Amino acid sequence: MIAALAAAVTGPRGRWVTIATWIAIAVGGYVCRSHIGDVAAAGQSAFLPKGAESVQALDELSGARTDTGKPSGGGHEEVPAVVVFDREGGLTNDDLNAIGRLGRGLNELKITGATPIIDPFTAEAREPLGDIAKLDRGVGPISNDGEAALVVLALNAADHGALRRGVGEIREYLAAHAVPGLNAYVTGPAGIAADLDQVADEAGQTLLFATLGLVLVLLLLVYRAPLLALLPLVAVGAAYMVAIGIAYLLIKAGWIVVNTEGTFLLLVLVFGAGTDYSLLLVHRYREEIQNGRPAPEALPLALRETIPAVGASGGTVMAAMLVLLVADLQSTHWLGPILAIGIGVMVCSAFTLLPALLAVLGERAFWPAARAPRRAGPGIWDRVASLVERRSRPIIVLVTGGLVVLALGNFLHHGTIGFGQGETKRTNSSEGTAVLNEHFPPGLASPLTAVVPPDEAARVTEGMKNLASVRLAIPVPAGHGFESSAVAIVLAGNPYSGEAAEEVGKIRERLHAISPGALLGGLPAENWDVEQTNGRDTGLIVPLVLLVVGLILAAVLRAIAAPLYLMVTVVLSFAGTLGLSTFLLSQFGGEGITFDLTLLAFLFLVALGVDYNIFLMTRVREEAARHGTKAGMLRALIATGGVVTGAGLILAGTFATLTLLPLEELIQIGATVAIGVLLDTFIVRALLIPAITFRLGDRAWWPARRGGAEAPPRG
Repeated sequence: MIAALAAAVTGPRGRWVTIATWIAIAVGGYVCRSHIGDVAAAGQSAFLPKGAESVQALDELSGARTDTGKPSGGGHEEVPAVVVFDREGGLTNDDLNAIGRLGRGLNELKITGATPIIDPFTAEAREPLGDIAKLDRGVGPISNDGEAALVVLALNAADHGALRRGVGEIREYLAAHAVPGLNAYVTGPAGIAADLDQVADEAGQTLLFATLGLVLVLLLLVYRAPLLALLPLVAVGAAYMVAIGIAYLLIKAGWIVVNTEGTFLLLVLVFGAGTDYSLLLVHRYREEIQNGRPAPEALPLALRETIPAVGASGGTVMAAMLVLLVADLQSTHWLGPILAIGIGVMVCSAFTLLPALLAVLGERAFWPAARAPRRAGPGIWDRVASLVERRSRPIIVLVTGGLVVLALGNFLHHGTIGFGQGETKRTNSSEGTAVLNEHFPPGLASPLTAVVPPDEAARVTEGMKNLASVRLAIPVPAGHGFESSAVAIVLAGNPYSGEAAEEVGKIRERLHAISPGALLGGLPAENWDVEQTNGRDTGLIVPLVLLVVGLILAAVLRAIAAPLYLMVTVVLSFAGTLGLSTFLLSQFGGEGITFDLTLLAFLFLVALGVDYNIFLMTRVREEAARHGTKAGMLRALIATGGVVTGAGLILAGTFATLTLLPLEELIQIGATVAIGVLLDTFIVRALLIPAITFRLGDRAWWPARRGGAEAPPRG
């Protein structure tokens, strides 16, 4: 079957059919890619399980909220948009009149899904807002210093498109009715989310071109042949377009839920892993040509020899990604299938499109040096192999000890990044948040909402006031259609911070002690539920990924001993990487560490780290059959060292491009994975695993036995 595939895609007619088919499908994917931002999910509750308390609170409010006696929309998340006005030197009476007109005008826009939450200039709002002002000086529609005022709306967050359109309409209206000297900002959860989405869209183009440029430069350095550098890029680019097109269709059909960050991770994974797969095929192809075979014979042979390793590697990564389906957090749950689809499409491209392109060019792909002879004399990997042979024991002790020391960084105390704190680019919403925090209690922008039985609202209000983390608690009058009452809880600190999310746990405990059936919602509560759900998911996914990857390794290598120590090195490498990353972020980072860094870094480093294990150890088995395990290990290290190192550099580089984005979460994930891949490539894969395998010899294949001459270790 493998031989038939190789002959079909490299044959005189099959190569052109293969290329034409891929072009047609990739063009369709490109068209879909331009619309991916319109269907990506928005709002925290879109990713939380239905059983999360903040989601239950949201459903309770959304199902009953009515200003007209009609339900507000059956469960779509309404996200507050806070319009902040300020003037240096203080607001004038003309400003206040203008703000009143703007507030009424915004309400008359009839933005889809938008309803006024706080309109300080309507008679219905005066009494509750007056109560707030009496309870806490400085809280209300106009700041205590007279320099700022607020109007708050609720926008439907069915998807990013709806949220961005709503915020865009508000900003367009404010710009069209601007008052000289009166500044207007749209912030709050809706404004921040819309700006994050806009920044992400702009960053998507930056990421794509940066990844393309970096991979091209690295391939040119590896091959020193322009055509040979372009062909893998074409194959990987086509695979990415097909994968993102499939993702769009699945999201559009409502079968999966994915956010913008997930599409970015798909891009870097496909380009990184896909280029690695391409490198292996091209490396083996070049080997066969250098051995004297003509290109028409060398290419099918190289493809036949590469398919098992690449297939096993891609299958392992896909299996690891699909483990994410056990996650309750939907952003994690559906990320797995999307990434698995990306890898699957890339493996198909490596088996079909790339060989077809190589077949069309033949030896011209290697221009200007198609049959350049191998370098005479020992190279760098000969010297590394010699070091492993002579000093295997010290290498094991020193590398293991170093990784353990790096892992100690995981014990450093660090906070987590809250909603909106991960944006490093200055935006209208970030400016508005700064103004709001300067003139109002910061918690006013995004209060918690306790949904309680009507007869317990007063007790809950009094009980919340006694908490140090609560600035203010006040009952919200129940509208027509409500069976429950609500208590607005304004936090003393920044409601978007990681610290605020942690306070939610204490507030929730107090709330349940007062009113056992109460529900606590709002953005800070959603942040807390996201972190707690992610923590539970991590505890389940990590051992499952290790089990799945270990079983696949055992099947591929037909051994138990080798997979066991390979998995130990992968875990040790990950622990060292995360410890180093945590140390660097705690010393030189900003607000804290993103909540999903551990899970995503683990997933990528384990799955992709096992990739290189498979590449190396399948070659060791091949060499050991002829030369014995010890000599086979050294020969495999010399043969694969260059290509695996090149692949590692490219993979690290693609993830490093995430650090160019103005989104702290992706910066941290990109930097951590890049550090881990480099550590894995140059230390673990080049020294530790060869040293362990060399010392074990044939015992590495236990319980199977593999013959061959063995020399006693000298280190």
